[in-house]
Amino acid sequence: MRRTTGLLSVLVLGAAVAGPVASAHAAPAPVSAAASCHSLVAKTNSANNKALSADRSRGYKKAIGHNRSTQKYAVQAEAACRHKHHADRIRRALDGARNGAEAAELHNKRAYVEHDARAGRAAFHEEEDVKMRLREALHYA
Repeated sequence: MRRTTGLLSVLVLGAAVAGPVASAHAAPAPVSAAASCHSLVAKTNSANNKALSADRSRGYKKAIGHNRSTQKYAVQAEAACRHKHHADRIRRALDGARNGAEAAELHNKRAYVEHDARAGRAAFHEEEDVKMRLREALHYA
């Protein structure tokens, strides 16, 4: 009885394994506008949650970066959600969230440069307001 596999069976097995892997590298399916809108609002929410976490641990410099990404994702989500059914409500919520994230960024800059704990708390409260607005946007997105 032979214990080794023949060259032919190895080639067949290799071809069977390589077949699905090669097709996995094909171009991904296009994402619908609704899914894009919801995922961008979720990314905005995630970035804001990271900023909140950084503020809790007094990592103001990290919070500044997360506030910037919150603003960036909010702008992208506004563009992606312009054709949704409740587009006006989503736009208002995202616009308020973007403005709140900008204010939180300014408070975080002041807290970082001047070592001002009051500015850090103000940034935290702004980010809590952003969280509330993003929850509303996620409801309609």
